[in-house]
Amino acid sequence: MASAGLSEVDTERGLLASGLGARAASEGVVPVVDMRLPDTEVAAAMMDAAATVGFFSLVGHGIPQELVDKAFAASRDFFAQPQEAKAAQAPFAREHNAGYEYFAQVRPATGTADQKESLQVTAREGTMDARWPAEPADFEATARSLMDRAHALAQRILALLEPLACPHLVPGTLTKAHSLWGPAGQTTLRFLHYPPVEDPDSMPPNYWRAGPHTDWCCVTLLFQRLGEAGLECAANPKRGAGPENGWLKVDPVEGGICVNIGDMLMRWSNGRLLSNLHRVRMPSGDEARPPRSRYSIAFFAQADRDAVIESEGHATITAGDYILGRVTSNFAAAKPQA
Repeated sequence: MASAGLSEVDTERGLLASGLGARAASEGVVPVVDMRLPDTEVAAAMMDAAATVGFFSLVGHGIPQELVDKAFAASRDFFAQPQEAKAAQAPFAREHNAGYEYFAQVRPATGTADQKESLQVTAREGTMDARWPAEPADFEATARSLMDRAHALAQRILALLEPLACPHLVPGTLTKAHSLWGPAGQTTLRFLHYPPVEDPDSMPPNYWRAGPHTDWCCVTLLFQRLGEAGLECAANPKRGAGPENGWLKVDPVEGGICVNIGDMLMRWSNGRLLSNLHRVRMPSGDEARPPRSRYSIAFFAQADRDAVIESEGHATITAGDYILGRVTSNFAAAKPQA
């Protein structure tokens, strides 16, 4: 399918002309929600955050920090290998939205390649065959463990939000639409590495570690490391927010997971929730002395290929066609990797 029919892609392209995508960020914090509170309080707090700033941090979520640290160690060891070795172990397949890519993602908001490399693990039957890294040896087991825990957390988030954000849906619609390792699965765990930048001031204009964008999924769980800043968020232009609302820093919270709403849930909620923009800026001169990497791990709860997304103001579309359209708009300029 052509990506031109997706209004979310047009929203991202509009950032390039408006200048909003390049506006500087302000200080501040996104809401912190404690999952140990009663479900009604958690649901209300998430709904309020999701309907305003669009981002929030979860604490008390139940995912062991030891597992998160182990996943970051596996990520570091994988990305430390030569580029040719990484590409050979996990060849990128656009049609599967899986595998290793290096500086290949071109955001519609920027027209320039993100200054990053990533490994996408898509939890669909057969998709990762011949794409699991051989090094480090525990990569697959660690990734599967983190996916299991992240999926369970995402399912709880969707179950709590559904009655408030999607009262028109049959109860349980959102959780039933997300599977792991089934024949139609699309949920993805993405390991991200933003290499060191020797001299940020020498970079051409409009280059970002990750250009301004919205996520394609229902919800994103982002694991960050303390001391590695750069993530920033802004209201979706569809909300009607003026430029004065700008960008807000989303720095790591100790023991926390950053959560944001994606485009699929925006559609399913008939716009009660909006997928907010976010980006990863280049490091400042001070942050680049000495130059250092930034690592993050993103879990994208993406509905199964055969799930049907019906919403007011949008044509009915399957989740499979939706993801294909977004992948095409982001990787159309990608060159085959050696």
